[in-house]
Amino acid sequence: MKFILSRVDGYLARSDFLEQRLDGVKHIAKVVALSRPLQQVTTAQVQIDGTAHDLSTLLSMSVGAVLLDTGSGSDLHDTLQSVEEALCNRISYPWVVPTSIVPKRLAWVEGRKDADTSRRMYEAAAALGISLVIIDKPGHWLQNDNGPYAHLREGFVAANIDVDEGFVDRIITAVRSYDKPIDGLMTVSDSRMIGVARACEILGYPTSPSSAYILAGDKYQTRLMEPDTHGAFRVFGTDELDKVLRSTEVSYPLIVKPCLGWGSQAVTKVSTEDELFQAVEKACDCHALGPQKRSDAVIEPYIDGPEVDANFVLLNGEVIFCEISDDFPSPGDLDAQQSHNFVETMVHIPSALPPHELKAIRNALHQSILRQGFLTGTFHCEARLQYSSHEFRKDRENGVEDLYPRQGKTNDGKKSVRVYLLEINARPAGYLETVGVNLVYGVDYFAQQMLFAVNDELRYRALCHPFLNGPRYNLSVLVLQEDVAGIMKTEDATAELLHQYPELEPHVPLYATIKKKGDRLVGPKSSEVHFIAWMLVTAEKRRDCLRLVERIRSDFRY
Repeated sequence: MKFILSRVDGYLARSDFLEQRLDGVKHIAKVVALSRPLQQVTTAQVQIDGTAHDLSTLLSMSVGAVLLDTGSGSDLHDTLQSVEEALCNRISYPWVVPTSIVPKRLAWVEGRKDADTSRRMYEAAAALGISLVIIDKPGHWLQNDNGPYAHLREGFVAANIDVDEGFVDRIITAVRSYDKPIDGLMTVSDSRMIGVARACEILGYPTSPSSAYILAGDKYQTRLMEPDTHGAFRVFGTDELDKVLRSTEVSYPLIVKPCLGWGSQAVTKVSTEDELFQAVEKACDCHALGPQKRSDAVIEPYIDGPEVDANFVLLNGEVIFCEISDDFPSPGDLDAQQSHNFVETMVHIPSALPPHELKAIRNALHQSILRQGFLTGTFHCEARLQYSSHEFRKDRENGVEDLYPRQGKTNDGKKSVRVYLLEINARPAGYLETVGVNLVYGVDYFAQQMLFAVNDELRYRALCHPFLNGPRYNLSVLVLQEDVAGIMKTEDATAELLHQYPELEPHVPLYATIKKKGDRLVGPKSSEVHFIAWMLVTAEKRRDCLRLVERIRSDFRY
């Protein structure tokens, strides 16, 4: 067993930092935390002759310990050296801050669907010494003070969180009704971002301007903020579309999407005028009768190039962390049929694009975020690359779909790569992608956003340090989509897969089965965003990871 002590005096920035940063390290059988949130730590005093104080004193000063796995047949010296290298790589960052940390209380609007897709968010709050108060509808799974998940939050305030004219007032009332002082307010629910930001402005809590969230939530206004709109235009229904087409020539394929929307809801690729009218009708109807009553759609060119997810952590306008991943083609990329949607199929971390294209993405999207009025926070951006040197395709020899140097229509260096922003989500990436980034780089977007929400700039910067040696392995966020419509008969298709093929389990650190026995499947032709399960799939090498993904897709049954 190896004990960890601090080399400086101060206070723990995050009490579970060892479990967070050492997850999955080879030759470590178990990580044991010996500290509590916000704990003060001191350095071990060494005598003049170099002999430390007695063992019991040293152990009492330890912040944690790692139990070595010596049963794998490895030489003990090699095992110790390997673990020492891992420790240097993973915890060589300021996990101790010099000043005491004041405990904070954070109100969290919309407590997520279940524990499977949120638990690590709440555990991060506890490790940061942030007490959570959940604001959600009556009957939510976190409401019961004696329930199995009550330990994940300090309190629960039952409230109507429907996004309508009274939403902001109800959130303010809920915050003020709590019997202890609250220091901040946040949400990761897209439809509630604007209202929560307005509530923060009224209550005096840290937030980005609500005007910035309004821009980010409007896909047409987002396009107008860019240096080149690429000919995008907006219509309020098919009658206006008919008028526009009489005076404007359009080139297919085109993308149609609601101006108000999140994810890939009602996003359609069209190749003919008939498909265009059908898609506009669908997009305009998407929110016409909803609480926010929007009936406009944006029409823009389809950019034929690799899609990426780019996640940023900004502090006062400065990028303090950024990572970019490859967003593999959706059904709508592969087939011109209108029935095919743009729901994600897989995101792979890290990206295989060349360095100069990654730099272009980082620079362009950083400026896009600033243009919308954001300076601090976590941001999940999606973009496509026009004139990229690479393309997605299946290799003829090995059959693996991946990014490869572009064939056929080559750029020949005549045109510089262009970054085409799709959307900015002013929040952390989705749950599994955020967990994946945490595993690959050691940076936790949920923790960062919570620290921003309670105005803890010191720890916000201190904890935003990736592993010294870069990404630890390759990781795919695999989305298993619905192939048919009907009622789910399988109890838990993902659990059954891993039970049937136990050799896959070491490569799947986390999964979430969304549709279980008795749930309704809407099928691939629905405009709803739909999927059966998400899985994190890992391997040391990218090609091995992608082969595992293909095997899982082939063997997945429901």
